[in-house]
Amino acid sequence: MSLGVGASINSAAVWLIPRTTSKEPGSRPECAGKNVSKRQSTASLATGRNERSSRLPRRLNKVTMAELGLAVVGAVDICIRVANEIKNTCRRFRTYDEEIEEKAVLVEAAWVRIEIQMRFLSRISELLEDELANSQLNLLRKLEGKLLQAISQLRVQKPDDAFNDRTPKQKIMGYLSKWRWVIRDSLKELAVELEAWQNRFDPTWYLTILNSSKALDLELRQVNAELPHDPDLRLDLLKNQLNPLMNMRNLRYASKPDYKASLYFEAAKLKDPTETSIMFSSARAILREQSGQTRLLIAEAVTSPNGSHGALNISQIKTDVESLAGRLQQVDPGIFCLLHCKGLMELRDVTTQDLNGIDILYGTPRNCPLPVSLRGLLLDRGLVPSLSSIVRIAKRQVRSVSFIHTCGFVHKNIRPENILVFPSKDSSLGITFLVGFNQFRRVNQQTNLLGDPAWHRNLYRHPQRQGIHVLNRYVMQHDIYSLGVCLLEIGLWRSFVHYPLLNPNAAPVPPASFELQISDEDFTAPHLTARLRTKDQFVELAKRDLPSRVGNVYTEIVITCLTCLDPGSRMFGNNNQEDGDGIIVGIRFIEQILARIDSISI
Repeated sequence: MSLGVGASINSAAVWLIPRTTSKEPGSRPECAGKNVSKRQSTASLATGRNERSSRLPRRLNKVTMAELGLAVVGAVDICIRVANEIKNTCRRFRTYDEEIEEKAVLVEAAWVRIEIQMRFLSRISELLEDELANSQLNLLRKLEGKLLQAISQLRVQKPDDAFNDRTPKQKIMGYLSKWRWVIRDSLKELAVELEAWQNRFDPTWYLTILNSSKALDLELRQVNAELPHDPDLRLDLLKNQLNPLMNMRNLRYASKPDYKASLYFEAAKLKDPTETSIMFSSARAILREQSGQTRLLIAEAVTSPNGSHGALNISQIKTDVESLAGRLQQVDPGIFCLLHCKGLMELRDVTTQDLNGIDILYGTPRNCPLPVSLRGLLLDRGLVPSLSSIVRIAKRQVRSVSFIHTCGFVHKNIRPENILVFPSKDSSLGITFLVGFNQFRRVNQQTNLLGDPAWHRNLYRHPQRQGIHVLNRYVMQHDIYSLGVCLLEIGLWRSFVHYPLLNPNAAPVPPASFELQISDEDFTAPHLTARLRTKDQFVELAKRDLPSRVGNVYTEIVITCLTCLDPGSRMFGNNNQEDGDGIIVGIRFIEQILARIDSISI
């Protein structure tokens, strides 16, 4: 029997499909979300849907939009019901087999976070942008399929039917003698599947942060108050810092215009700091003593760009940096692939005490040595990384860009100089984090049209944003293009920028193997010839050289990024479509880039 999710189940699991409490057409199933009908009728929900109705994607018809919230609630209900059946099955056998106990603990640990997220999703389903709700519904159906497949394997046979003449313990032991390996393997596979699903679900989950509805904040406060009293959830496994609802609440709170927190770092706390430059990066490493131990911080300065309007511009930069720092103080580096912000330090003129800029200070992975820039690794000709290491770095860069956009910012400076690599025993290349927030701004804030002719920076900019004569305001797709250039460079493992004698202070030059002859002069003229030439060259390079090195899926991802703003391209939504909060582009990015690169397995 098929439930439309690609999973076949036996008759023992059929009862898990929720039954309606009314025979009237369109009646809703009983579901895990409490007081759904009451919330449906509230004015806040109606208002939230009406406010966004004018900018909904047209590919959802009216019937789909009307039923989307109910479909999410129903899918959540099925997943929770099946998961509870799996947990009940595990409880019957776990005390009789240590390996089953071990696998069951892994499954429950993975599930408790997912269940909290799904219960909350059920409560707010009517508040979601329809395209976001549709994306999450598709993910829920995939989870439903995985759970149904697991329960069908775990309930291969009922022990009571096979061993009617024995004691309960004898029945279970007899059952285990036959089905022990099936249960172990099923639970092991399910734990891996749940972790993979969680990694895929988290980006769309955090996109909810961009929803401006006050009703969502009310639901967050209410559900956080209810969780400690919920007997179905093992909250001892979810301390505040691991609670996904707490993370979301803190991120939303940090996104408020009136958010105030302890952001500024007192220079006095940096006792005898030792500052070290990081080759081929504008970021610096700061070593400081704390409690008898040496701690490593990363610092980078954000200042007014050349040609901006002095005091007025630095005031806006201060506001934006404080907003960014508030969000980065709440991020989980393991999920976001961004460093945790420890605080800010003002940079003032020694003579006038005028504010010249602000240093952002980041924490680093515990006990990690000094990082290097990705540019430094790409220039190391003796380094030949494995394909799995290359793909791992690429995956982290995609995830970091996704979460920057989720936080409501565009980066504007994505290139290997701004990707730091920390040595790690778990990876031959190390773990990477995106920094370089020297030019960032909020998504919906008017951008300046200031450019520069430096070829080694313009190489990573979309043609619309290259050169002195910038043509268009900055949008998320420009970050996606820059990401595509970086992914191309990572996939080929060949630096597009060289420094004579590996001297970071030397003037950068194109590598001898680089087929495109390029210089600063190409970006001083107002015409687009040289600009379009670089993009076309990258697309051809990807089509020709990437498939044999990293495969077709990786190649397609790179080309999708590089062509995201091509005329007629609707991969990330209609370029003329209003998307002030970035949700539509965010969803398309997750579906077309992040999900596809996560699917690559080496």
